[in-house]
Amino acid sequence: MDSENLWARPVGIVAPMLKQLTLFLHAYNQVTISILAPMLENVSWQCLYGTGTIGFGLWTLEKLSLHTAEKHSSLQIHACNSWFTFSDEEANFAQEIEKHMIVEFSALELHLSAMGHVFGAFVSHLLGLNRIRSAIRRLKVTLLRLEEEEMCPANCPCESTNWRTQIISLIALEEVEIDGFRGDAHEHDFLKLIFSCAPILKRMIVRLSDEVSSSNDRCTEIYDIFRGYSSVKCNVYLSSGKYMFCMHDLYAL
Repeated sequence: MDSENLWARPVGIVAPMLKQLTLFLHAYNQVTISILAPMLENVSWQCLYGTGTIGFGLWTLEKLSLHTAEKHSSLQIHACNSWFTFSDEEANFAQEIEKHMIVEFSALELHLSAMGHVFGAFVSHLLGLNRIRSAIRRLKVTLLRLEEEEMCPANCPCESTNWRTQIISLIALEEVEIDGFRGDAHEHDFLKLIFSCAPILKRMIVRLSDEVSSSNDRCTEIYDIFRGYSSVKCNVYLSSGKYMFCMHDLYAL
């Protein structure tokens, strides 16, 4: 089903023997989804949202995808931070995302355009959703940067929650990858949050943004954080892809 040139609100499928589903749609507003396909195995699901249609705080949902593969299935969420809209409809935002979880998944990929704002509160909210926190084994956060970004002002709504001290039970999370890490204070706080909430975490991969070099003080700060978690294999890469260090190797020495 491909509704690239149409706006869709209801999606209803009743197909008891269906095994493969490919769907692409545009959503003008909240989508009503009803899927009855108990034999469903392979899914390629993508939904694009109109600007400012579904939001939480300063964040608006841009695209949501769900794909299955042989080894794992992944839920992908694309969101953008904007000063132009603000929504306090937390419950509606969560419900909209959960509607698209039509099959089990083990990986969560977040593509975030933070526009200089703090993303920790938004990501911790997503990780706290019941079907996400109990399911994901792999988390990838891609931070999409602009060449020039303004830092958010004091008392910005993006810092409206106490996300730094939240306890999220990520009982299945084994691997985390963060791409575009700049080393701001709130990004360090996000690292610490993940470490404290994932008891069986095995690997942390950090890929630095263009602003960070191997001689930058921010690399030292990342190193200092990783030192406290000797059971986790932590790898750091420059934006060029050059390998910097692995904390696991340093401990072995």
